[in-house]
Amino acid sequence: MKLFSKISVFILLGILFLSCKSSSSQKEKTIEKKPNIVLIFADDLGWTDVSTGNTSGGRGSKIYETPEIDKLATQGMSFTHAYTNQNCAPSRASLISGQYPTGADNQVYNVGSLSRQDKRTKGFPDLPIKPFQQKKVIAEDGVNLFDVLKTQGYQTAFVGKSHGTPHPLVGNYGIDLPADIHHIIAAPVDGKRIKSYYLALESDRKGWTFSSEYVDKYAIPYNQDYINTILKPYASRSEVSLLDKTPKHLTDAIGDFSVDYIKEKANGGQPFFLYVPFHAVHSKVVGRKDLTEKYKKRGLNKRVAEYASMIELLDQNIGKINRAIKDPNSDDDFSDDISNNTIFIVYSDNGGLRDNKPLTGKKGNLTEGGIRVPLIFRYPNVIKENTVTNQSVHCIDFLPTLAEFAGVNMSKLEKPDGSKPLYDGASFAKILKGEEKWLSRENLFWHLPGYMDERFSPSTVIQKRVGEDYYKLFYFYETETFAMYHLNEDLPEKNNLLESPTSKEIEIALSMNADMLAWLKANNAPTGTWVKNGENVPYPLKDGVKKHKD
Repeated sequence: MKLFSKISVFILLGILFLSCKSSSSQKEKTIEKKPNIVLIFADDLGWTDVSTGNTSGGRGSKIYETPEIDKLATQGMSFTHAYTNQNCAPSRASLISGQYPTGADNQVYNVGSLSRQDKRTKGFPDLPIKPFQQKKVIAEDGVNLFDVLKTQGYQTAFVGKSHGTPHPLVGNYGIDLPADIHHIIAAPVDGKRIKSYYLALESDRKGWTFSSEYVDKYAIPYNQDYINTILKPYASRSEVSLLDKTPKHLTDAIGDFSVDYIKEKANGGQPFFLYVPFHAVHSKVVGRKDLTEKYKKRGLNKRVAEYASMIELLDQNIGKINRAIKDPNSDDDFSDDISNNTIFIVYSDNGGLRDNKPLTGKKGNLTEGGIRVPLIFRYPNVIKENTVTNQSVHCIDFLPTLAEFAGVNMSKLEKPDGSKPLYDGASFAKILKGEEKWLSRENLFWHLPGYMDERFSPSTVIQKRVGEDYYKLFYFYETETFAMYHLNEDLPEKNNLLESPTSKEIEIALSMNADMLAWLKANNAPTGTWVKNGENVPYPLKDGVKKHKD
């Protein structure tokens, strides 16, 4: 009996051991499985350009139709206070580098330069500040978003617009598939050099082309098979038959490329990061014929109809990419669905080109219309469906956020020279997972030490969260003056609180003034020089807002 008992105990212990080992092994496999990441970065898609109200506090567009984006909003978390920089290059540079333009590996403040001609003066003969000489692309030797994810075995791909990074996309940026494309296509056609915006050309030498070795295979004109299988599911009351034998739109080609990439990489041994910076809806705005006609029939003038067409075309391609995530082999059998292990993000690089009301301004402004954009994250079973957050986030926050989801230990990252990379962003992963409501960070900053035509002059902006309220303080270097707005109560930024401030408002302004100055000093932020004497333009005074006190 004793022998039997001992044998039984040993058998039981063995079973428990094997069970624990199996359970532990299973747990390790679960932990090791990294989420795929698909990041859609639209171009010039404004805060109120999408029809969902989730991203804009119920202010969805009544003109433009974005059913695929709307559906994503019900499946994930929408951000009402998602921010970027004022135009393309600095937003993309900050997203990829994880740094404000002041960061050592960034230094991209504006598209082209900070000496953009001002229509008021036909150049800069009468302007008082000589701008800072910025860089056009981020540093190769920084540890950027692609580099960070590759430390965890990610395959990385880039298809679309390169801005803030070189074009063509050469260099050591951690990108395995660098399929950058320009939306202006140039080719010899019938012996003449022709330029086309968005639409493929039939080159004398190459045949149908987007001037891209990566995407030319998708340049053949629309045909009935493509219309029936690819476009009709998203037809949305447009007459897609109008497209037969017409040139392919670049937005569709980028979508097709992305779909094929997902099909190739889905359910493979490595996680993937697919970055899709679409050119849509950037000018010169060229819609797709069927969608443009749809909106013209509704009474919109041609310019607005083209814009609406391009927004819906972007939306359809987001739908195509989403469909590829849910059915990678396109057989209508969803057993290969990878959506539960894929973070899917829709974002925009800056404010819209057109009306962004109730926000003031548009692309190129530091007012809300220039920098506040739609943002949606979907990650099933991790991010709760149909949720909305008012937490303020910025391009710089994506690197640490995605790094946290990928399991990256940021403290162990090193640059090629052995130094530690420095990032400006904060991870908002806990916001996405519903574990926290607010970040501990209270401030966001924008710093422009130069000019962009008539849309901005040298200035620094701080946004501060006070409890659940957001305040925004501008400092203008030319005049050494401030302006402050309470965004919760004054979304259009019409009421400058410093014109007649209360004691509480002065207290908040002083706090923001001090934080702005501390940030400028900590980042050694450039300000340009005075034309009159060549001296550096000084930072704002420590308590400069006091002059507004009654």
